[in-house]
Order: sequence, then structure tokens, then C-alpha cells
Amino acid sequence: MNSTSPMRTFDPCLVAYYEKESWVAYYRRRWLSLLRLLIALVRSTFGLSLWQSIYVGYLLTRAQVAFAPRDNDVPRAVDYMRRAFAFIKDVHHESFDPDQAAQFEVNWWVVHRQLFGQAENEALMAAVVKVYVAEYNVDPEAVRQAACHRAQAMAYSDRWVQEGLAENSPLLTQEEDELVQSYTLLRRAVQATG
Repeated sequence: MNSTSPMRTFDPCLVAYYEKESWVAYYRRRWLSLLRLLIALVRSTFGLSLWQSIYVGYLLTRAQVAFAPRDNDVPRAVDYMRRAFAFIKDVHHESFDPDQAAQFEVNWWVVHRQLFGQAENEALMAAVVKVYVAEYNVDPEAVRQAACHRAQAMAYSDRWVQEGLAENSPLLTQEEDELVQSYTLLRRAVQATG
């Protein structure tokens, strides 16, 4: 594991912005916008080239589309995520298990859907911790606070959805601020591990 890997030197502000915008596109069912945003998110998070990011962004979008309906296809979403993580692992010569990373990634989506709009988010934080541990091989306690901020960002996102998806809602700013804090803490933890 290399602490200077592009997976560990991401810009928390860029990642937060693209994740927040991706959530907005997802909830508005703007799939082409989601694809564009996920390509940018992948470049920002994993340090892939444009062409690599297009491929992974495509897989992530397909996973999101498979998961979106109420009668969603979780196995299909996991398969797309596994393919994305396997590609990222090969590009960066990482040691994480793509199957496990995919399972944990989609699991936090499932947990979030089950807890949507609820104030209690301990299970969601725990699910996000598992994602970080699987992808970055970090101690769970080192990323717990990062997961807490990401879960809080999801709570703001849920309220935004419940209040009607307003274009200029202050909830979106609060969501992005929580994501910046989350990714700042995550980057610190993964760099310390490397």
C-alpha cells in the first residue's frame, strides 16, 4: 500500500462536490447527468485517466440504475460495482478484495434506503465504515468520524428529497459541507495507514 497512491491523495472538496451532485442527479433520475458526474467523481476519488474514468463511471451508473427502482436488482448492482473495483484494483495495484468492496458499497445503499429520512443512523455509519475498511485497509476506528459525517450528509440529502428537491436548497450546501469533512478525515486516515 502506497500513501501517495492516487486513491489516497484525493481532493476532499472535489470529491464532496461531485458526490453531492451525483446524489442530486440520482434522485432527479437524470441518468446522463449522473454518468457525467460519476466520471468526474471517479477521476477525483481514484485518480484514473479520463478513459479509465469513463469506463468505471459507466459501470457505476449501471449499478445505480439497477438499484434505483423499488424492485431493484441488488445482485446486478453488486456485479457492476465488483467490475468497477476490480478495474481500479488492477490500475493501482491495490490489495483490496473487489467482491467484498462491491458487497459493502451496495450494502450501504440498502441500509440507507431502509433508514431513509430517519434520525437514527448508527447502522448507516457502520455500513460506511465497512466500505472504507474494505477499500483502504484502514482501522475501523480511524474512519468512524469520517463515516459519521457522510451519514449526516445523507440525512441532509434525505431532507432535501422529502422537501421537494429544491434547486437552491440550503440543505445541499449543508450536505456538501458534511461530505468535505468526511473526505478530509478519510484522506487523513488512509494517508496515515500508508
